Amino acid sequence: MFVHSQEIPAQVTFTALPEDPIYTLGMDVLQSWLVRPRDALYDLDNIQLGLLQGEERSRGIQALFALDYLVTEGHARELRSNNPPRGVQLQLFGTKDRSVMDDTQVVANLGYLQFKGRPGTFRLEIREGRGSAVYALDSVGAEGWNSPSVAEAGDEFTVMDFDGLTLYPRLAYRSGMEGMDVLDDIRPVEEPSGVLGSLISK
Repeated sequence: MFVHSQEIPAQVTFTALPEDPIYTLGMDVLQSWLVRPRDALYDLDNIQLGLLQGEERSRGIQALFALDYLVTEGHARELRSNNPPRGVQLQLFGTKDRSVMDDTQVVANLGYLQFKGRPGTFRLEIREGRGSAVYALDSVGAEGWNSPSVAEAGDEFTVMDFDGLTLYPRLAYRSGMEGMDVLDDIRPVEEPSGVLGSLISK
Protein backbone atom coordinates (compact mmCIF):
# COMPACT_ATOMS: atom_id res chain seq x y z
CA MET A 1 0.00 0.00 0.00
CA PHE A 2 1.27 3.51 -0.86
CA VAL A 3 0.33 6.80 0.79
CA HIS A 4 1.76 10.00 -0.74
CA SER A 5 4.22 7.84 -2.71
CA GLN A 6 5.52 6.29 0.51
CA GLU A 7 5.22 2.56 1.02
CA ILE A 8 3.33 1.55 4.14
CA PRO A 9 4.50 -1.90 5.31
CA ALA A 10 1.74 -4.46 5.65
CA GLN A 11 1.01 -5.31 9.26
CA VAL A 12 -1.60 -7.00 11.40
CA THR A 13 -2.26 -6.30 15.07
CA PHE A 14 -4.08 -8.66 17.43
CA THR A 15 -5.19 -7.25 20.78
CA ALA A 16 -6.29 -8.90 24.01
CA LEU A 17 -5.02 -12.36 23.06
CA PRO A 18 -5.09 -14.90 25.89
CA GLU A 19 -1.53 -15.46 27.13
CA ASP A 20 -1.79 -19.10 28.19
CA PRO A 21 -2.16 -20.88 24.82
CA ILE A 22 0.82 -21.70 22.65
CA TYR A 23 0.59 -19.86 19.33
CA THR A 24 2.09 -20.44 15.91
CA LEU A 25 3.04 -17.65 13.52
CA GLY A 26 3.14 -18.53 9.84
CA MET A 27 2.40 -17.11 6.42
CA ASP A 28 -0.82 -17.89 4.57
CA VAL A 29 0.55 -17.94 1.02
CA LEU A 30 -0.09 -19.58 -2.32
CA GLN A 31 0.46 -23.33 -2.44
CA SER A 32 3.22 -22.80 -4.98
CA TRP A 33 5.30 -20.65 -2.61
CA LEU A 34 8.02 -22.07 -0.37
CA VAL A 35 8.36 -19.45 2.38
CA ARG A 36 10.53 -19.56 5.48
CA PRO A 37 11.24 -17.16 8.36
CA ARG A 38 14.50 -15.31 7.65
CA ASP A 39 14.70 -13.21 10.80
CA ALA A 40 12.92 -14.16 14.05
CA LEU A 41 13.99 -14.06 17.69
CA TYR A 42 11.59 -16.78 18.77
CA ASP A 43 10.50 -20.26 17.81
CA LEU A 44 7.50 -19.30 15.70
CA ASP A 45 5.87 -22.71 16.21
CA ASN A 46 5.81 -22.33 20.01
CA ILE A 47 5.00 -18.75 20.92
CA GLN A 48 4.12 -18.19 24.60
CA LEU A 49 3.02 -14.60 25.10
CA GLY A 50 3.09 -14.95 28.89
CA LEU A 51 6.89 -15.41 28.81
CA LEU A 52 7.57 -12.08 27.07
CA GLN A 53 9.09 -9.42 29.34
CA GLY A 54 9.55 -5.64 29.28
CA GLU A 55 9.92 -4.07 25.84
CA GLU A 56 9.35 -7.43 24.16
CA ARG A 57 5.96 -7.63 25.82
CA SER A 58 4.84 -4.24 24.49
CA ARG A 59 6.40 -4.68 21.05
CA GLY A 60 5.16 -8.23 20.49
CA ILE A 61 6.48 -10.89 18.15
CA GLN A 62 8.18 -9.74 14.97
CA ALA A 63 9.41 -11.93 12.11
CA LEU A 64 10.68 -11.42 8.59
CA PHE A 65 9.73 -14.06 6.02
CA ALA A 66 11.38 -14.73 2.67
CA LEU A 67 10.10 -16.38 -0.48
CA ASP A 68 12.78 -18.96 -1.30
CA TYR A 69 11.28 -20.89 -4.20
CA LEU A 70 8.28 -21.27 -6.44
CA VAL A 71 7.01 -24.81 -6.80
CA THR A 72 6.65 -26.28 -10.27
CA GLU A 73 4.57 -29.40 -9.86
CA GLY A 74 2.97 -31.82 -12.25
CA HIS A 75 1.62 -35.24 -13.16
CA ALA A 76 3.58 -37.46 -15.53
CA ARG A 77 2.08 -40.28 -17.59
CA GLU A 78 3.11 -42.87 -20.14
CA LEU A 79 2.00 -41.97 -23.67
CA ARG A 80 0.05 -45.13 -24.59
CA SER A 81 -1.39 -46.40 -21.31
CA ASN A 82 -1.64 -43.08 -19.39
CA ASN A 83 -0.19 -44.94 -16.38
CA PRO A 84 2.21 -43.03 -14.09
CA PRO A 85 5.86 -43.87 -14.89
CA ARG A 86 6.71 -44.36 -11.23
CA GLY A 87 10.34 -44.16 -10.22
CA VAL A 88 11.50 -42.11 -13.20
CA GLN A 89 13.90 -39.38 -12.14
CA LEU A 90 13.50 -36.01 -13.88
CA GLN A 91 15.88 -33.05 -13.89
CA LEU A 92 15.36 -29.33 -14.28
CA PHE A 93 18.15 -27.49 -16.13
CA GLY A 94 18.92 -23.83 -16.60
CA THR A 95 18.88 -22.90 -20.29
CA LYS A 96 22.14 -20.92 -20.22
CA ASP A 97 24.75 -22.84 -18.24
CA ARG A 98 23.22 -26.35 -18.27
CA SER A 99 23.42 -26.49 -14.48
CA VAL A 100 20.95 -28.76 -12.69
CA MET A 101 18.46 -26.57 -10.84
CA ASP A 102 16.56 -29.39 -9.12
CA ASP A 103 15.55 -33.00 -9.59
CA THR A 104 12.61 -35.15 -8.58
CA GLN A 105 11.21 -38.66 -8.81
CA VAL A 106 7.79 -39.48 -10.24
CA VAL A 107 5.64 -41.21 -7.63
CA ALA A 108 2.97 -43.82 -8.27
CA ASN A 109 0.19 -41.63 -6.83
CA LEU A 110 -1.15 -39.84 -9.95
CA GLY A 111 2.39 -39.62 -11.33
CA TYR A 112 3.05 -36.62 -9.08
CA LEU A 113 6.31 -34.67 -9.39
CA GLN A 114 7.61 -31.44 -7.86
CA PHE A 115 10.51 -29.06 -8.50
CA LYS A 116 11.82 -26.07 -6.58
CA GLY A 117 12.45 -23.17 -8.94
CA ARG A 118 12.12 -19.50 -9.73
CA PRO A 119 10.66 -17.45 -12.56
CA GLY A 120 12.57 -18.13 -15.76
CA THR A 121 13.03 -20.59 -18.62
CA PHE A 122 14.11 -24.16 -17.94
CA ARG A 123 14.66 -27.49 -19.69
CA LEU A 124 13.14 -30.78 -18.55
CA GLU A 125 15.02 -34.05 -19.03
CA ILE A 126 14.94 -37.63 -17.83
CA ARG A 127 17.93 -38.23 -15.61
CA GLU A 128 20.52 -40.60 -17.07
CA GLY A 129 20.10 -44.11 -15.72
CA ARG A 130 17.36 -46.70 -15.58
CA GLY A 131 14.64 -44.15 -16.33
CA SER A 132 16.28 -42.85 -19.50
CA ALA A 133 16.94 -46.43 -20.61
CA VAL A 134 13.24 -47.31 -20.39
CA TYR A 135 11.60 -43.99 -21.38
CA ALA A 136 12.05 -41.05 -23.71
CA LEU A 137 10.49 -37.64 -23.06
CA ASP A 138 7.58 -37.19 -25.48
CA SER A 139 6.28 -33.86 -24.15
CA VAL A 140 7.16 -31.41 -21.38
CA GLY A 141 3.44 -30.79 -20.82
CA ALA A 142 3.70 -27.05 -20.20
CA GLU A 143 0.47 -26.35 -22.09
CA GLY A 144 -1.75 -28.86 -20.36
CA TRP A 145 -2.74 -32.49 -20.83
CA ASN A 146 -2.57 -32.32 -24.65
CA SER A 147 0.63 -30.28 -24.95
CA PRO A 148 2.69 -30.45 -28.15
CA SER A 149 5.50 -32.99 -28.35
CA VAL A 150 9.19 -32.33 -27.78
CA ALA A 151 9.69 -32.66 -31.53
CA GLU A 152 7.23 -29.80 -32.08
CA ALA A 153 7.87 -27.47 -29.14
CA GLY A 154 11.18 -28.60 -27.62
CA ASP A 155 11.91 -29.50 -24.01
CA GLU A 156 11.78 -25.98 -22.53
CA PHE A 157 9.11 -24.30 -20.43
CA THR A 158 8.81 -20.90 -18.78
CA VAL A 159 7.62 -19.89 -15.31
CA MET A 160 6.34 -16.36 -15.89
CA ASP A 161 4.60 -15.37 -12.66
CA PHE A 162 4.39 -16.07 -8.95
CA ASP A 163 1.55 -18.57 -9.33
CA GLY A 164 4.00 -21.34 -10.22
CA LEU A 165 3.27 -23.82 -12.99
CA THR A 166 1.72 -27.28 -13.38
CA LEU A 167 3.31 -29.60 -15.95
CA TYR A 168 1.82 -32.70 -17.54
CA PRO A 169 4.86 -34.52 -18.98
CA ARG A 170 4.34 -37.46 -21.35
CA LEU A 171 6.90 -40.23 -21.45
CA ALA A 172 7.08 -42.92 -24.13
CA TYR A 173 8.60 -46.38 -23.89
CA ARG A 174 11.76 -46.87 -25.90
CA SER A 175 11.70 -49.65 -28.47
CA GLY A 176 11.92 -53.03 -26.80
CA MET A 177 11.22 -51.64 -23.31
CA GLU A 178 7.42 -51.71 -23.53
CA GLY A 179 5.84 -52.63 -20.21
CA MET A 180 9.11 -52.42 -18.25
CA ASP A 181 9.05 -50.94 -14.75
CA VAL A 182 11.85 -48.56 -13.78
CA LEU A 183 11.78 -49.86 -10.22
CA ASP A 184 12.17 -53.53 -11.25
CA ASP A 185 15.62 -55.04 -10.70
CA ILE A 186 16.77 -56.27 -14.12
CA ARG A 187 19.96 -57.90 -12.85
CA PRO A 188 19.93 -61.70 -13.08
CA VAL A 189 19.27 -63.46 -9.80
CA GLU A 190 22.26 -65.56 -8.77
CA GLU A 191 21.41 -68.91 -7.25
CA PRO A 192 23.33 -69.68 -4.04
CA SER A 193 25.95 -72.39 -4.53
CA GLY A 194 27.33 -75.18 -2.33
CA VAL A 195 25.72 -77.11 0.52
CA LEU A 196 24.81 -73.92 2.41
CA GLY A 197 23.29 -72.44 -0.72
CA SER A 198 21.25 -75.58 -1.28
CA LEU A 199 19.83 -75.35 2.24
CA ILE A 200 19.04 -71.62 1.84
CA SER A 201 17.24 -72.22 -1.46
CA LYS A 202 15.05 -74.85 0.20
